[in-house]
Amino acid sequence: MLKFAIAAVALVSASGALAAGSSPAEIVQRHVASGGNIDALMADYADDAVVLQNGRVLEGKAAIRKFYEGMFGGGRAAPASSGARGPAGAAPPAGGPPKMTVDKVWQEGKVGFVSWHMGPVKATEEFVIRNGKIDTQSVFMQGGPPASPRG
Repeated sequence: MLKFAIAAVALVSASGALAAGSSPAEIVQRHVASGGNIDALMADYADDAVVLQNGRVLEGKAAIRKFYEGMFGGGRAAPASSGARGPAGAAPPAGGPPKMTVDKVWQEGKVGFVSWHMGPVKATEEFVIRNGKIDTQSVFMQGGPPASPRG
């Protein structure tokens, strides 16, 4: 009887831990829904996370936070009329920044994906999730303004 009770407690504990964890798609959805809130964005990254975007590699939460602060003006959230730069880092058009539209969020195993568009920019992002945190994020974009020549 004692073995049964211990097994039952272990099973309930394990199912509670699974229920408390977020799926890769849920993590990506939360990331997208953050509205530019940097603290909310950063909460899902592992301490040693890596972001690969437009030929740059951001390693660790400090570098990723600095990138988002540059994108969203250093605030906790970027107001809709702030003129914040989009994911490609391109200056917004004269009429204000285009709105980012999420086309699809999905997952394959422990990898979450989002496809989105914003003005002429179209992107797919891939999030490798380990231990409930974003371990690696890869951003694949097309259609934005040409990159500045590197000197």
